[in-house]
Amino acid sequence: MFLGDRGTPNKFATRRYNYDILIDNEKMILSKIAKNLGFYSIIYTGKLNKVETVYDTDKNLLTGAGLIIRKINTKSRTYFSLIRVSDVNQVSNREKKAFLGECEPKDQPSDFPVQIADAIKVAFNNLFAINVVDIVKHCTAYIITEMSGNTYKIVSGTGYEAEMSFETLKVKDARTGRKVKIRNFSLDFELNPAYEKEREHILHIVDRYCKELVPLNRNRFEVAEVAVRPRVPAEGRTVALDENGNPIAPEADEKKGKKKKKDKKKIEG
Repeated sequence: MFLGDRGTPNKFATRRYNYDILIDNEKMILSKIAKNLGFYSIIYTGKLNKVETVYDTDKNLLTGAGLIIRKINTKSRTYFSLIRVSDVNQVSNREKKAFLGECEPKDQPSDFPVQIADAIKVAFNNLFAINVVDIVKHCTAYIITEMSGNTYKIVSGTGYEAEMSFETLKVKDARTGRKVKIRNFSLDFELNPAYEKEREHILHIVDRYCKELVPLNRNRFEVAEVAVRPRVPAEGRTVALDENGNPIAPEADEKKGKKKKKDKKKIEG
């Protein structure tokens, strides 16, 4: 059974912004943000150590419909949560999140299909005409993301706090075994309407002064899924793969071939 919510629920919803890191220089980016924020403080809060597992059916019925069941493992707690992606064009309003319940680290959604199905229906006003219980029963691990890195807190002069992190994501497709490692920068805001100006100011500073960061209109699951999705070559064309299963750039492969030919000529000569 679920263990209940042993954490402290947030009074307000939260919103997360993800960025791709073009130039990976954490010290330089922090310096730019701190220099231009004004009367704000940036406080180091510790190391990130978390594992996120997203579950789905073999045909991706849930993620394909914009529903993400995930299990979060941290040092202090493990819990299930749900995300509904409603508008792919508006990153600021595209997600609705719901807490499903605390659990044991080894628990799977299929261990609690009725409880999770009921929570989904309550969270989303019973919009589903399908048998949600049966779908949850057939969910298995899909994308597993191990997160590490440094976390910081941005504190304004008015007392508003936002979370900031530089993350290394080790992503694995649990079905194909494909693995990738990517770097990600994120900002997490509590949506207290009294601090809308503070949120806008922080986002403005990052967008204006940190050109090393490229905003992504994707949540963390979408970033991970795209990263491990194999590239499909054009019809009739083969693509060489490296030892990790990643495509080798045609230019690199061509240069490698030319080098081999030159070496062969030297030997023959």
